[in-house]
Amino acid sequence: MNAPPNDPRVVAQKRVGQTLNNKWTIDRLVDVGGMAAVYAATHRNGKRVAIKMLHPFIAAHADVRERFLREGYVANQVDHPGAVSVLDDDITSDGAPFLVMELLEGESLDQWLARAGGTLPVGDVLAVADQVLDVLAAFHARAVIHRDIKPGNLFVTKAGIVKVLDFGLARLRDPRFAGAPTATGIVLGTAAYMPPEQAQGKTDQVEARSDVFAVGAVMFRALAGRPVHEAKGATERLFQAMKERAPSLGIVAPQMPTWVIGVVDKALAFDKKDRWASAADMREAVRQTYAQLKEEAQRIKPAPGSGAPPVHDASVEVSQIFENMLEPSIVVDVSFGDTQVPKP
Repeated sequence: MNAPPNDPRVVAQKRVGQTLNNKWTIDRLVDVGGMAAVYAATHRNGKRVAIKMLHPFIAAHADVRERFLREGYVANQVDHPGAVSVLDDDITSDGAPFLVMELLEGESLDQWLARAGGTLPVGDVLAVADQVLDVLAAFHARAVIHRDIKPGNLFVTKAGIVKVLDFGLARLRDPRFAGAPTATGIVLGTAAYMPPEQAQGKTDQVEARSDVFAVGAVMFRALAGRPVHEAKGATERLFQAMKERAPSLGIVAPQMPTWVIGVVDKALAFDKKDRWASAADMREAVRQTYAQLKEEAQRIKPAPGSGAPPVHDASVEVSQIFENMLEPSIVVDVSFGDTQVPKP
């Protein structure tokens, strides 16, 4: 069955081969989302870049255009390896706003989860969280709150670096955008990863600990294989996010190590004062948890050639977790201090 001619992917594909404003030639379509399409492109000087362009039906809305172009200003607030550089912004001859960004090679956490069957090993989840929290801590220090942390906005490069994408919904204190952030009562974000205060439309209460909740929700999804709140659709999930406390990871995935459950459950506290106080605090807890798990793995591992069986520890299913799940496949020098080539 052929897609309708106004299907976003069909419309986006037609851009391939075009040269935008006599500068960037679109080489291929990389991805199509609900609001924008992403292309690989080449500047006339030979530099390869990514072009993120609003869909025509979205670009007609002035407030959405403004929020989209804000992403360029916000993402460049902090010089961090986990932030995506926005090189330029412009508008095509037919009125479509676009951002020129660094071209990334790799896959989103969403894609990684799908390829892995819905869950990831503990070590990988901790490594991703470690990097994401480091990026967020840097942005929070500049009073920038992301507000839409989710697997689709976390990109793992082939070098093992996690990039935090899409600062289009970010809230920041910047005189250029005085009055621009969303008014109280309007909900923006993704329900499956949204903290209660954001789901309730209390935008004046959305702050660093709101992003901490979202990281906890991403960890929960990657470890448990399901979102925090199970629902039939986004609207029902939004209502659940407004009113219901997150279930403990230990109930949904009882095989998880106790230390990991503690980190995730604290991040997902309904009352934000009960969460990790900052992204930096949660990152430290993630690192301590990884160190504890490594120490436990060494403790129960028999000495080479000893023939001794592993020590049983009833609190952690070590035989299933440590051997196959702990070593991260994306560890780089910003994750736990080691440098490793990512596993294929």
